[in-house]
Amino acid sequence: MRVLLYSGKGGVGKTSLAAATAVRAARLGHRTLVVSTDAAHSLGDALECEVGPEPTRVAAGLHAVEVDVNRELAQHWGVIHDWLTRFMSFQGVEETVAEEMAVLPGMDELFSLLKVKSIVEAGGHDLVVVDCAPTGDTLRMLGIPEVLAFYFKRIFPVQRRVVRSVRPVVRRVTNLPLPEDDVFGALRALYGQLQELEPLLKDPGRSSIRLVLNPERIVIRESQRLYTYLNLFGFSVDAVIANRVLPEQARGGYLDGWVKIQAGHLEEAARSFEPVPLLRSPLFDREMVGLERLDELARRAFGRRDPAAVFHRETPLAIRKEAGGYTLSLSLPFASRDHLEVWVSGEELIVQVDNQRRHLVLPRVVARRKLQKATLEEGRLRVTFC
Repeated sequence: MRVLLYSGKGGVGKTSLAAATAVRAARLGHRTLVVSTDAAHSLGDALECEVGPEPTRVAAGLHAVEVDVNRELAQHWGVIHDWLTRFMSFQGVEETVAEEMAVLPGMDELFSLLKVKSIVEAGGHDLVVVDCAPTGDTLRMLGIPEVLAFYFKRIFPVQRRVVRSVRPVVRRVTNLPLPEDDVFGALRALYGQLQELEPLLKDPGRSSIRLVLNPERIVIRESQRLYTYLNLFGFSVDAVIANRVLPEQARGGYLDGWVKIQAGHLEEAARSFEPVPLLRSPLFDREMVGLERLDELARRAFGRRDPAAVFHRETPLAIRKEAGGYTLSLSLPFASRDHLEVWVSGEELIVQVDNQRRHLVLPRVVARRKLQKATLEEGRLRVTFC
């Protein structure tokens, strides 16, 4: 089974391209499911049909889902949410505010992806196309597994023992709501789910992310940053799609200046994202909604390519044995030395780009060595251990 995730800045046309990919793939014979994980669903509008929280048949070989985020939150975060709400209310936070604060940033997207995981595990499809939330939500989602991993390795075992020890005493002197065993159990179950999700999303043979952008300077810059962060966290990007490209018919008139500006931006994007292919989808003279128009959109974007194919395969992270030690290589396109920090803490290599930080657990044979140097050359970080 193949999983394609469409991501990018809000308003660039992710939903239309995700839906178009699904429609085209189904017509090519792939049993296809398209999933919207965006809290502001518009997948049903693009397909021109009613779409629910469970797979809805749209056409032959094509089903669609708009994930019910509240239901997913209740399933995976309900017990934890209730305790956090009670804890913050005890501290004086108004209850309604506490309920909102108890849902951490990025949780909506994360639990939507757990829904995707359950769909993949259930089988029955050849291709799952995911319409992700805008860039900011995607980036917050990427950091949550790292935070939970740190919590479970460093804090969880100690906290659980301490809480069990002090709970009887605390209950005698205060009503402070300490976490019960069901809260710790829910946290452990969630962590287990996230550990199972990671191999699926980081296997370039099974899952790919496709970045959607418009040929505008600001949008391209944000897409480059997202591409860097995706590489930092080990996700494979197999294509970049420039959407709403002005056609040749726009030359010579009112939009002639914009055609030239877009041409320059597209040239820059193709050069900067290379070797990841840059596909182009034109700006049409009508709304591209409904199965027939979405199929046309996909044919213009992918040409004769099968949209379910792997367009580019790259492993962002690699560790190789070299003379005298080991070298860890991590793809960080568009990163700059001024915004990059690398250090070792215990058995972890910590890499921070801007405000995005990743904790990489080093293999034992590498962790017992010293960090000799770290260099950034041609978009790739090389860390040498000796």
